[in-house]
Amino acid sequence: MKENIAINVNLSTSGSHLGGAAIASEYHSRSMAKYFDIELWRMWDCDEEFDMGPLKIKSFQSRTRFPHLEKFMPRRVRACLLDSNILNNLLSYRPSIVHLHNPIPSFAFENIAKQAANSGIKVVASTHGFFEVMHPNYSLKRYEKWLWQQTVTHPIRRALGYMDAVFALYPDEIKMLQEQGIPKHKIHLIPNGVNPFFLKPPQQEDYVHVQDKFGVNTTKPILLFIGNHTANKGLDTVMRVANQLSSPATIVVGGRLLSPDEPDQWAKALPPKPAIDVVFTDYLTLEEQRAFYHLATLLLFPSVSDTLPLTIIEAMACELPVVAYDVGGISYQLAHESGVVVPKGLFTEYLQTVETLLNDQDRCLYLSDNAKIRQQSIFSWESAANKTLSVYKSLLI
Repeated sequence: MKENIAINVNLSTSGSHLGGAAIASEYHSRSMAKYFDIELWRMWDCDEEFDMGPLKIKSFQSRTRFPHLEKFMPRRVRACLLDSNILNNLLSYRPSIVHLHNPIPSFAFENIAKQAANSGIKVVASTHGFFEVMHPNYSLKRYEKWLWQQTVTHPIRRALGYMDAVFALYPDEIKMLQEQGIPKHKIHLIPNGVNPFFLKPPQQEDYVHVQDKFGVNTTKPILLFIGNHTANKGLDTVMRVANQLSSPATIVVGGRLLSPDEPDQWAKALPPKPAIDVVFTDYLTLEEQRAFYHLATLLLFPSVSDTLPLTIIEAMACELPVVAYDVGGISYQLAHESGVVVPKGLFTEYLQTVETLLNDQDRCLYLSDNAKIRQQSIFSWESAANKTLSVYKSLLI
């Protein structure tokens, strides 16, 4: 066994299209690699190896367990059955610790936890996506919920039995993990941090670039949405805001389009009011995101299923007030008046909150000041690295 070596494993269903857990695993690993021998192994759309400073990254091409049956399976089931050669390499390499990020593909998550633990390797996991796994209650039919439980929830619950430590991202997850049978002494509160890129202000040319590229009207307040355009992330709520908002505004919708026709489809389904401009950007670079965080008046985050969104932490770092639904750890992120949290699904209250903040600059400034202070004190990768390494070292005694 390789002594005092940790392998951080990021499982994925999307290859090189990085989601929140993949981004978090990278920055978490990079912060720890300065002090501990760590490698990041990840499911990807190709095999590759490279160094990122002191961190070695190794990608393994994903594959399906049942290639001949794949075309007959629903998309959600296919995602759960993806696999890679990570497990075989772990068992051959035998590090002292395996740290799992992202619980889906669920059967790969379970197999790695089980086989590593049975081989004497210490196993820990961060809870990226656990809230969604345990609460599959958005837009699923009854048979889909049953299928989700069989292919996602149950394998992950079984995997938790092999854990030596689990890192909760926010306090309510501690209770949720205890309900899954994890002893309290194995649970550690370690929130995510923020990409240091967002701690620096944009360049002037970044502002000019986004205004020219996207034709954004900056004479009106800008309401920003950045996220996936899937059903659970709340884009429908954003478009309802555009349809009913009484104040003039520009609504910028960031995130990859589901199809080239998506903007027209939304315009027909929920036409914005005449005083509301809606701009769909498609994919945004980090520079473009940061520029919009600083140009915007509010971040709209009406997701109905989330854990501890990095987008919110980035907005807090950029002093952009957030209006969000109360799901997952968002109320923990925006506690102590660091933003406004509305009960999930109460659209009238959500719209009224947006209306009120658009007419109260002092309140927005108060929220943004609190958000920056809270981000600096709690949501830091350096802090997450120190706490994680303390747990690693206690497991290796």
